[in-house]
Amino acid sequence: MRHAGLIGLRYEEVGDVRGMTTQQIEQAITSSDTETLAQLRSRLMRFAFDLHVGDLVVTPNNLDRELWFSIVTGPYERPQEPPVPHYAHVRTADWLGWVDRDSSWLRHKLTYIDTPAAVVELRDPDWWFQQIGLIDLPRDRPVRPPRRVETPAPRSPSSRATAPRAPRAPRAPRPPVAPRVPASKEPERVLCAGMCGLQWRTAVLVDGLCPDCRGE
Repeated sequence: MRHAGLIGLRYEEVGDVRGMTTQQIEQAITSSDTETLAQLRSRLMRFAFDLHVGDLVVTPNNLDRELWFSIVTGPYERPQEPPVPHYAHVRTADWLGWVDRDSSWLRHKLTYIDTPAAVVELRDPDWWFQQIGLIDLPRDRPVRPPRRVETPAPRSPSSRATAPRAPRAPRAPRPPVAPRVPASKEPERVLCAGMCGLQWRTAVLVDGLCPDCRGE
């Protein structure tokens, strides 16, 4: 897509959405995605109608932890023969380059950049334009070592235990545990509000006064 100067979506089974109703688009979509037909239809329609020439497009490449930037340069098209196989719905675009998605200045932007949707509107495009204007974006893909997928070697038959395990001895029953006796609490005492200056149990106080201060 970069070399072809395009951005695009697949949906090969759907024709030109400019001449279709929303119901016709949903009926044409055949997908194994977990999203509903309405979500998939909305994704395609936003690509066709909500993007405009001059818009900045930020494309995450999560596998290599990159963000790619491009500028829309042309209208929505649905060519009979896609320039890039399987990408049936396209727009021309100028690919500017990429940045490392782990860059510190991007951390507070990744929450909505990683939203699982094909088209998510940038909340502050002026900020994005300013940032990429300050950075020298590399236009070519970074050179990365090939990914290695290691599979565990099969276990040889000789490595498997053939002798049956000895049965475990039954465990001795545990002695019953005596229930805990809750510790008795000291009656709560508070300072008398009268002249005695002594602490009394709350049960004997009336309006905060002990019997002595009440004259009883």
